[in-house]
Amino acid sequence: MDTQDRAEAVRPDGEKAGGKNGTRGLLPLVTTSMGLSMFVLYAVGALGPTLLADLGISRSQLGSLTAVAFGTASLLSLVSGHLADVVGGRRALLALLLTVALAFAVLALGDGYGWLLAGLVLAGVAQAFANPATNRLIAAHLPPERRAAAIGVKQSGVQLGAFAAGALVPSLAGATSWRVTLALVVPVALATAVPALLLPRERPAAPGPSGRILPKPPGAAARWLILYSLGIGTGLAALNTYLPLYAHEELGMGERVSGTLIAAIGVAGILARVMWTRMSGRLSDIGVPLIVLAAAAAAFLALVPAATALPPLVWPAAIGLGGSAVAANAVSMVAVVRSPAFGATGHASALVSMGFFGGFVLGPLGFGLLADTSAGYTGGWALAGAAFLVSVASGCRVRRAVAR
Repeated sequence: MDTQDRAEAVRPDGEKAGGKNGTRGLLPLVTTSMGLSMFVLYAVGALGPTLLADLGISRSQLGSLTAVAFGTASLLSLVSGHLADVVGGRRALLALLLTVALAFAVLALGDGYGWLLAGLVLAGVAQAFANPATNRLIAAHLPPERRAAAIGVKQSGVQLGAFAAGALVPSLAGATSWRVTLALVVPVALATAVPALLLPRERPAAPGPSGRILPKPPGAAARWLILYSLGIGTGLAALNTYLPLYAHEELGMGERVSGTLIAAIGVAGILARVMWTRMSGRLSDIGVPLIVLAAAAAAFLALVPAATALPPLVWPAAIGLGGSAVAANAVSMVAVVRSPAFGATGHASALVSMGFFGGFVLGPLGFGLLADTSAGYTGGWALAGAAFLVSVASGCRVRRAVAR
């Protein structure tokens, strides 16, 4: 355990991390918060056909919606991790949840594409604080032996959000409207902020002696893990944004059935994140699961374009990608919490998230641009596969850097 984590293991009142008073509901809270912070991605993906028809936007414009959110998150990740270290995980989590509520209020009430973009900028602000805030709370309130498993459960909240989006959003939008559906997230976010407010206050980290926003440049291990996360994020965001539209337009699936593919990714991702993070917490070499998961993602992605010849292949592809690419991001969070090679918990979490969110910008934008050209969906899936292969190579370099 590094110096920061040793400091975080004792609460201000002297109780050691893992105490039951006030933190019994910590894991459900951070799990729900993770799901809310990323829900916009899956909701926009599930609503893709509806948004194209209602707003008259192109496929590349659909990609720009999520790109705006994650571009904002990526840029703010340069400072959000350090801010979470300074103000503490509790305050950072409250800021996250209130921003989620505001973002979805703007999305639901705004009139036109410009208002959608504004709401997604706010969603990006919330996303920038998600991993730093939740990882800091886990490091502050749970003992080291419970942290890897807790991160797996916490990260599975993102996939619970994916499942909810795929299973509920198309049906709710069909019964009401897409605006009403998005508005329902607002009271959920506000209700989640109540237990966050009741969390015990942990001791914030002191700012660095220089007072810089960035305490120090990332080391070699962190740099390679950022690139690894960039590749995973690029492929995964392209998948989440365009798989339902691809299944609808190319495979002839109905809107509700194609939206269920996102739910399949979500269920597989929940199980995989819990399993792989528990396993990673016991392994001495964190680079091994990173490499295996990225390679598996590249292999399963190849089934997606093959589904044009045999449409049922899209289902094992979705399940396999949920069990590999989705789990890879969770394992990268285990790495930054457990190893001092990556730096302070909040700051390292944010920098790695910056790479992941950067991929969520490149993936939808790149895929959308290719899909609107003669390359079509084949070119988009090739881009996603190449991104996963970049992660395979980066995972090998992470392994070497940590070993040093």
